[in-house]
Amino acid sequence: MDKRWGISIDIEGFSNLYEYNDATQSKAIWGLHQLMDAVIRVGQKVYPGDPNKNYWDRIFAHQFGDGFILVSNFEEPDPSRCIAIATSLSRYMLLQGYATKAAISTGSMSDINGFYPDAMRNSQNNTLDLGMGLMTSIPVMGTALTKSHKLGGRVSGNVVVIDVTQFSSVPEDLINDREGNVGYINWMSDENSLAQEISEKAGLQYGSEKELSCLFTAYITTEPCPPKKWIEGSQRCQKT
Repeated sequence: MDKRWGISIDIEGFSNLYEYNDATQSKAIWGLHQLMDAVIRVGQKVYPGDPNKNYWDRIFAHQFGDGFILVSNFEEPDPSRCIAIATSLSRYMLLQGYATKAAISTGSMSDINGFYPDAMRNSQNNTLDLGMGLMTSIPVMGTALTKSHKLGGRVSGNVVVIDVTQFSSVPEDLINDREGNVGYINWMSDENSLAQEISEKAGLQYGSEKELSCLFTAYITTEPCPPKKWIEGSQRCQKT
């Protein structure tokens, strides 16, 4: 069974920002720009798949709406790397003024373009003319996406969560709370040295726990304000 890790990460409150007014719509789009840029930097500068250094550490990323799925090349029983990547991205985005939700599980990811109709299979860049219109497609799918996305749907808030049953061991010092198979990662903690190393190599701001806590407080008091349940969910990842 294919058990590559998958990180589903998206921008929290994206639709609310997009629909609230023209200014927040622009902010939502810029947030997508920031998250995409951060994912690109991690891939290109930290885990580029250099044949002479870290070819097997290469990662794959695919955009779905306001978020991304990041997938490893092979199964990794130790989730330290995927937790560190999710932590690095989450910290960077909060420092830019955006909350994210990241959920980690395992599964497969494969090219499904061969199952599409001939017209789409033979199209250029997965884009097909519909007369004067267009159809675009995403040629990959797998349980790394569906399972991590489903896990994210079970929780609320500015969180990094992991399905602890999918890995042989988990770094207990980074888990702030548990609910069944869901472990809430304390991603604001300054104790994850690998996450800090990833941020430094990628050129992403990392911040301090105190700075992130202050930014989170400012975030939840800025219109459109998130609901109480969302705030409480976020606090499960923070020190009490």
